[in-house]
Amino acid sequence: MFTVKKPAIIVMLIVLLVFTGYLNLNLTKQASSRVSNDYQKYEEMELAKENQIKDDDLVATISEGEETEEPEVSDSETSEGIDELITSTEENIQETIGNEDSMMSKNYFVEQRLSRDKLRAGLIDRLNEIVNNDNSSQEMITEAQQEIVEIGNVSEKELSIEGLIKAKGFEEVIVFITENNAKVVVGTEELTEQDVAKILNIVVSETGLDASNVKIMKKS
Repeated sequence: MFTVKKPAIIVMLIVLLVFTGYLNLNLTKQASSRVSNDYQKYEEMELAKENQIKDDDLVATISEGEETEEPEVSDSETSEGIDELITSTEENIQETIGNEDSMMSKNYFVEQRLSRDKLRAGLIDRLNEIVNNDNSSQEMITEAQQEIVEIGNVSEKELSIEGLIKAKGFEEVIVFITENNAKVVVGTEELTEQDVAKILNIVVSETGLDASNVKIMKKS
């Protein structure tokens, strides 16, 4: 009878385990590679679908944009719009400058000058939109451009008047001028009738406004 010694059996078992391990390793690698390839294909398909959706949305958006046209704006509507813009801006500036709470601020003159200039800059931006609008008539473009020039002239005039008033001994002053009136706020503890007369004379001579349309105040 053929017998196998224990050492030989042990060696055979070790060889068998090594072979089995090697086989499992190869199978695992193949399976992993297959799964990886399948997952990559899946990712590529999903990415393709996503790109297709984005492309479809883009085409739809472009199509919608091609169908949308800027509405025609009539001369009367645009003219009224310009008047409303100017009136609204002037009212906002006057309300801010004369606001009692604002006048309590230590930095009143700096803050109000910045606020005035910012509101006017916004108005100029809106007027430029009209100028650059392809649907604006030449008449409306001309009107908007004239208003922009007028805003610049008024700003220069305000600056000039402020300088003249400061030359009369007032350390701080802010002036706001519209087509029909003017408002002046000076930084002083006391505003005498003589002071008012000096300021009024400057404003009237520089603007041509009637004295009744000039309001002079002192910062409280």
